[in-house]
Amino acid sequence: ADFPPPLIAYGARVVVRNPSGGNTLPLEELFRGPGTTSLAPDDLLEAVQLDAPEERSGAAYIKLGVRQTLEISLVNVAAYLALENKTIRTARIVLGSVAPTPMRASSAEKALIGETPSPALFAKAAEAAAADAKPIDDFRASAAYRRDMVRALTRRALETALARVA
Repeated sequence: ADFPPPLIAYGARVVVRNPSGGNTLPLEELFRGPGTTSLAPDDLLEAVQLDAPEERSGAAYIKLGVRQTLEISLVNVAAYLALENKTIRTARIVLGSVAPTPMRASSAEKALIGETPSPALFAKAAEAAAADAKPIDDFRASAAYRRDMVRALTRRALETALARVA
């Protein structure tokens, strides 16, 4: 499913319970590989927690598929930005379908934090996200195509997230 990237972009956490007690962890730490999680056999995923978005924040999610009804996308990108004055205080970019699990584009996030939003900055972050991605060739798309789409969709998601900052 494509729902984890937007939830990760919003900073979602999961509450895991077992007979020994409970634990809360960032949603991205739940995923270990295709179809596998960090849950032990006696763990129960009890809840997904989200904080209210920060003031002056915006987010966007873009999914690219062969057709709209395609269950598994070729590439998807979620972006979250929060501004303080005119600079980016918080940035989260999450890539889907370009690695074994949903992944944060940490190089892209670092390129954004503390900077003033601009088309040039978003292009730089998009390049970093494309470099962070770990796509593979498969029957749906080549790794090179996926990397190009990460670049394009990251830039577009950042522009849309910025336009939604309220």
